[in-house]
Amino acid sequence: MKIFKVINNIVITLDQNNQEIILMGRGLGFKQRPGNNIDENLIEKRFSLSSSDNEESSVSQLLSNISLEYIRVANKILNCAEEIFNTNISDSKIISLSDHIHNALE
Repeated sequence: MKIFKVINNIVITLDQNNQEIILMGRGLGFKQRPGNNIDENLIEKRFSLSSSDNEESSVSQLLSNISLEYIRVANKILNCAEEIFNTNISDSKIISLSDHIHNALE
């Protein structure tokens, strides 16, 4: 897997269908550049944007202005919601929730 874009500590790559996938993990984006190979052992989380979430926006566009801290908070919120409601929430929702947190606090 090759790096498509690095945003702070987040790496964006492309799947087989050229859809953007967000990868998070400690040190994953450190000193990395587009085109570098991804150390898959460092990947802790994978997120993708389903077409129903936002057909016209790319993941990198959505995340370009969102702080990594907002993404971490959104991840914690979704994990808590899964535990409380005993359900599975699509990983793609972290992108939407991060964007909402960003807009609410900016």
